[in-house]
Amino acid sequence: MWERNGNQQPNSTKADLESTARTRMELAYAVHQAANRSSVTDIKDEGYVSVPVLYKIFISAILLILSLEWIYPVTSSDQQGSERFLSVMAGLTGALLLAGLIRTGWITGVLIRLFIALAALCLMYGGSDPARWAVAYPGIFSADMDTFINNWRFHSISTETRGLFMMSGWSMLMASVQSLVFLRRSVMLFGSATLLYLLLLESFAGLDVYASVIRSVLWTFLIQALLQLLRLNAGVTTPSYRGSPYGRWSAVTIVASAGMVLFSAVPGQFASIPQPERISLEQMGERIARWAGYTTQHSSIPAATAVTGYSTADAPMGAPLVPGNSIFFIAKSPEVTYWRGETRSYYNGSTWSDPGQSFETASPSGMLRADGWENPTYWSRIRQTVSMQREWKGPNPLFTGGIPVNVSFQDKNKDNQENMFSLLSNRDSATLWLAGSGNDKMVKHYSADVMVPVATAEQLRLLEETNKGKDPAAIRRSYLQLPASLPGRVQTLAKEIIQGSETRYDAVQAVKTYLAAHAEYTLDTRMPPRGTDFVDDFLFVTRQGYCNHFSTAMIVLLRSEGIPARWVKGFGPGVADPDVPSEYVISQGDAHSWVEVYFPGAGWMPFEATPGFTMAQGAGESVAALAEPQPVAENPPYMSGGLGYAGAWLLARARAIAAEPWLAAALVAAALLGAAALVRMRRLRPALQLGLLLAWPRSSFPDRERLLGAAAPVWAALARRYGPRPPGMTLREYAASPVLAAGADGADIARFAADWERLLYGPDRPLRADSLDFLRRALRLARRLQAL
Repeated sequence: MWERNGNQQPNSTKADLESTARTRMELAYAVHQAANRSSVTDIKDEGYVSVPVLYKIFISAILLILSLEWIYPVTSSDQQGSERFLSVMAGLTGALLLAGLIRTGWITGVLIRLFIALAALCLMYGGSDPARWAVAYPGIFSADMDTFINNWRFHSISTETRGLFMMSGWSMLMASVQSLVFLRRSVMLFGSATLLYLLLLESFAGLDVYASVIRSVLWTFLIQALLQLLRLNAGVTTPSYRGSPYGRWSAVTIVASAGMVLFSAVPGQFASIPQPERISLEQMGERIARWAGYTTQHSSIPAATAVTGYSTADAPMGAPLVPGNSIFFIAKSPEVTYWRGETRSYYNGSTWSDPGQSFETASPSGMLRADGWENPTYWSRIRQTVSMQREWKGPNPLFTGGIPVNVSFQDKNKDNQENMFSLLSNRDSATLWLAGSGNDKMVKHYSADVMVPVATAEQLRLLEETNKGKDPAAIRRSYLQLPASLPGRVQTLAKEIIQGSETRYDAVQAVKTYLAAHAEYTLDTRMPPRGTDFVDDFLFVTRQGYCNHFSTAMIVLLRSEGIPARWVKGFGPGVADPDVPSEYVISQGDAHSWVEVYFPGAGWMPFEATPGFTMAQGAGESVAALAEPQPVAENPPYMSGGLGYAGAWLLARARAIAAEPWLAAALVAAALLGAAALVRMRRLRPALQLGLLLAWPRSSFPDRERLLGAAAPVWAALARRYGPRPPGMTLREYAASPVLAAGADGADIARFAADWERLLYGPDRPLRADSLDFLRRALRLARRLQAL
């Protein structure tokens, strides 16, 4: 039985059908060939309506807007680079949707989308010269693969390569969504996923996504309404329109969707809606930790691994790290120096902050320090030049190798005039910041005159004899602070370490020696237990950590004995360029923290607290020692980047396998079995597709296009088994030929051919029972033909 619609002609006769049988059977065979090449949806026949390209473009444009609702909420809080990220992702999504409207093979489609993703990556990270960045990126990618193969941690690769993976994943998502929209005629799955994603942002991240939710509902309704016309054209009835059906349908759906959304917003205008209660990630983390077995008061909650790098945010310290390798800036300096960014004075037991810092506006063309503090006995003036390798604008610190005296910018605007930047200076912390100007001016190059310490160890020891002055009150007030919750055993240990030191310099060296002897440097750490002091956990429990652990512990121990000290974060010296004298490349892996100790009469002197690092300034060390390779900060050498290391690893595994004959034979046998399985799967693919279509639960059965597409491979199997259809023979005649009719499957083949013809050309829509019977017969034939 076949369900009839209103368009059927009841007076059709058998003679009329037979007169057109031969012609239609020729078209049926063309359907079979088209289904093998791509899909039955390519066929243009009286039962199928060709969709205008402009209509598809209109639907894709609204799908683009819906997709951007995934990106806009996380880029609308004025963070640095958000405008570029939003514009690049919008362009990427639009290009992907346009590419999806072009009918190509799957290999060509993948290559096109990969090219689009790479172009977007260059625009995202290439700054003003994407082409030059694209030429340099293969080196970055090779280094990332080198690092990843070494530690197998995704966070160890650069931000650029992670961006490439993100864009590639986004490209696959957009291709899948667009295919579902135009093949299944539904956008509800993607629309529901969008709403769920926005609600998670609302609950977990605390973002205000109310407007995005309302817009997403509108876009989802609108796309689904536009797709409904296509579903009607391919469904039970074929609606008739007079003049511009797609334009009229689009106008009606836009008005109806907007009206539904506006109507749903009416109740909110008459009653206040309470703000949703935020989900506490802290409480959730504690519950998960207890569920995982971290139940004792001395156990810690595991933290996600982060990548070394510079950030102005003050987060709780102790998370495990992996070294980053993206270049941050390139500097020219006549001496090897550390690169100061910020200082911190307030320690709360888990992190550093400086709530009392005050800045004053400074002019780039004037002197930043002219108060005569720089004693030539302990300080020397040098000039350094910095070239930023990433977007850098205010508010952010400027990195210098010492105490900045003045600064000048070499960047020019479009009129070839020097860009003038607003500066903020803090004389107490000796730091310099770019002010947030609200424009898009980026700092690329700047030069600074800085004062670097040249005091020797003997000079610092003699200071207490020659200078009897005490520490100023302001220094004692800000740089002797310790949290009230600091365990007493930390202060007891400080007294034991420093007792017997005759001078302040000797006390600093005593603490440094103790830390090097009783603690181990490692990036594989853990967060301390909640409520536990960071320094106490490091000194008495783990005795393992990196620069943050050692520098913070040194400051707390010194302050416990009344010695003012402060925490400094920035970058280490970097890597000297062998081809360019006095030039250093500073990467995210060089991010570092150290200690500055106050000496009356000389000022703040820097000291290195981390074992394996050498500080040239302030500690009496030689500059040459700092220029030598440091075993802790250096990455192990690999062969010609990540690809070379991967090749060496594969070669070593191949040699190991060759040394074990039985293992080699087992691998060869497994490879042969895998190849045979692939060949068998290729032959079984039609039967598998039909079986899955029968087993898949659904509320509505597939339409004619999907039924014909799933059953079309049966004709190819018949051709392989009984020979190809002779020219001029219809599919029904081919099914009734003696060769096919004489076989055990003759009756099923004849019935299959008749149902195929009726399904393709009949004006009726098959009932569910008839469709199941057609698919079961096709599946039975496919299995029997493949078994022969």
